[in-house]
Amino acid sequence: MFESIHRLLFTNWHTMRWVALGIGLALGYNWLVNSATLSGFLSIFFLYQAVTNTGCMAGRCEIPSVNSPESEMNEVQYEEIKPNKQ
Repeated sequence: MFESIHRLLFTNWHTMRWVALGIGLALGYNWLVNSATLSGFLSIFFLYQAVTNTGCMAGRCEIPSVNSPESEMNEVQYEEIKPNKQ
């Protein structure tokens, strides 16, 4: 369990993850200095995305692909059915 958390926190840091961390920290500072509630909620949102590497940062909204033999799609065969004209 701790290994998976360690891997989540310390690997795959791309540019948008750093940007989200910066925005989260800047909004958090604004929240602490000015008591801006909206900045606090946005700060928590961006910090959560940066730390857990979730969200749609840099086009990462796609569904993760599973590379297993069972997940390969077989070719689908179609049969055309025509209605009877009477």
